[in-house]
Amino acid sequence: MVPRTKPGNGRKPKKKVTSKRKVTKKAKASIGQVWTAAEIRRLTIGYKKKSASQLAKELKRTLASVRGKISSLGLTKGPVKRKVAKKKVAKKKVAKKKVAKKKVAKKKVAKKKVAKKKVAKKKVAKKKAAPKRKVAKKKARAKAKRKR
Repeated sequence: MVPRTKPGNGRKPKKKVTSKRKVTKKAKASIGQVWTAAEIRRLTIGYKKKSASQLAKELKRTLASVRGKISSLGLTKGPVKRKVAKKKVAKKKVAKKKVAKKKVAKKKVAKKKVAKKKVAKKKVAKKKAAPKRKVAKKKARAKAKRKR
């Protein structure tokens, strides 16, 4: 069916303009240097310990190209971060244990002090009671002599 124009206009309707370029699924290869196997190996090994900017300087490439290659290879720094986190957790546990040991030590010292005070009180009480006992013994001897 032929599209109709507006009455009285006298012009033909405009056709849709489509681009003449072909749409491709993948873009062309990078315009810069091609990555060699040795460079890729250095990148995969070094990325675990170094930053992308450090690797870019070592490989004499741009930061963008290094980041692009890292993402295309699917590299991550995951295990290194986990180790650091484990170390932090371990340090916290050690610190908590030290604090707990200090608390236990303080409690033991406090208990020893209390025990020493009790012993001292008992000694004082015995010293005070000793003269009374001597007096009681003397009275008992005196009664025994009277009865004889």
